[in-house]
Amino acid sequence: MRKIYLLDDKDCTPCEEVKKELEAEIKSGKVEVLSITSDEALELLEKAGAGDEVKFPSALVEDEKGVSLCQIYYDKDVTLMACGNEIIAIREPKGETPTTPPTEQ
Repeated sequence: MRKIYLLDDKDCTPCEEVKKELEAEIKSGKVEVLSITSDEALELLEKAGAGDEVKFPSALVEDEKGVSLCQIYYDKDVTLMACGNEIIAIREPKGETPTTPPTEQ
């Protein structure tokens, strides 16, 4: 099972914005917030092979393949994580279905 950890730090405006966008996912347990200086975060960062510099907003993803450090991209409709070659949607637009124009015959 995949676990998503949002990395947080004091005086981190992007972290606060992402936490606000992911409020429902955090409350439901889909996303867990970790302080970047916590023992658990430091251990996961080490497993991910991350260096000392972490760009915010970032998340750690732990799954059957191991731990990855991911960059978070977000706007009012969607929140995505780029984890190496993989893009993971944390939050997608609600109730919207893609529409395609009718094709002429």
